[in-house]
Amino acid sequence: MSDFPVYLAHDHMQRVEDYRRDKHGGVSGKIVHLTIDSWIDAPTQEEYDAAYDSYAGFHDRGFKALSQLRDIATDPNNGVRIVEQYRDLEAAYSLGQLAVIAGNEGGKILGSDADSIIAWFDLGLRHVQFNWAMPNRLGASQDLENDPDQPGLTEFGRTAVQIMNEKNMIVDVSHSAPQTIIDALETTTKPLLNSHSGARAIADKPQNLFDDQIRSMADNGGVIGIHFCSRLVLGVNGVQAVIDDVIKQILYVSNIGGIDVVGLGPDWMLGDPFRDPLYLRNTNQEDLTWTSGLENSAELSNLWGPLAEAGFTNNEIEKIAGGNLLRMFKAVLPG
Repeated sequence: MSDFPVYLAHDHMQRVEDYRRDKHGGVSGKIVHLTIDSWIDAPTQEEYDAAYDSYAGFHDRGFKALSQLRDIATDPNNGVRIVEQYRDLEAAYSLGQLAVIAGNEGGKILGSDADSIIAWFDLGLRHVQFNWAMPNRLGASQDLENDPDQPGLTEFGRTAVQIMNEKNMIVDVSHSAPQTIIDALETTTKPLLNSHSGARAIADKPQNLFDDQIRSMADNGGVIGIHFCSRLVLGVNGVQAVIDDVIKQILYVSNIGGIDVVGLGPDWMLGDPFRDPLYLRNTNQEDLTWTSGLENSAELSNLWGPLAEAGFTNNEIEKIAGGNLLRMFKAVLPG
């Protein structure tokens, strides 16, 4: 447990038991990425492959996940509050509830109609990460970073940023192509989020950020959530990361962009016995692991001591743990 607010930029664990574990582990609130721009738990490999470049079914799956979150939050015994305005974060913290911001990893749920963004807002969505692995109608993903044409945001993507700024929704550029990130930074009037990433200089994966991108996010007043997945922390597949490796990521990003740009984006995915086998099979990631000692929210307090030992002050640890995200939420969310 911690005696300071803890907010997470990226998490997929969204069952009642997951939320209870979050609260027990000292988490004050988090962005829950309801679905992903592919059908990761499709019953068959063929259905997963068919959904990869398709838009079919994404609205329905997103709506179902958001409805399930609303059902959980409606039961007072679960202690979950959906965040629709900034004041919901304050209320949840004062009442000992878990504050949950409804978000999505990928823009396929938006289709190609700007009005759909407003409709999702009215339903309670407050965050959209524009890309997952593949490009979509909003813009280019990290898989196109070496495209000689350097595709970035589409016109619909630029419109989406503008509407989300007006509606006070969080724009997330994790998994986006470098030009998409540049375009989003040039278009936005509000701080951006890169919800689960790290430093490319020490872990050479496309999802991680180059030094100039880290500085640009800092200049924007945005936040970079440090990933806990071993392959993103280390830059290699099939090797188990340890907490010291996460500390190195946090040290590097804070040295390049300043302490105010650093947050936590664990991206916990494993731990759902129904989803795990399908997800690992469909995405061909059987060797996927999370950092030893940080494999779920119950272990989050294992990070505070090593951060102090690495030289971070109490004030800096509180910023990393959630203070920076809370500042960004206040700058972006309604109310």
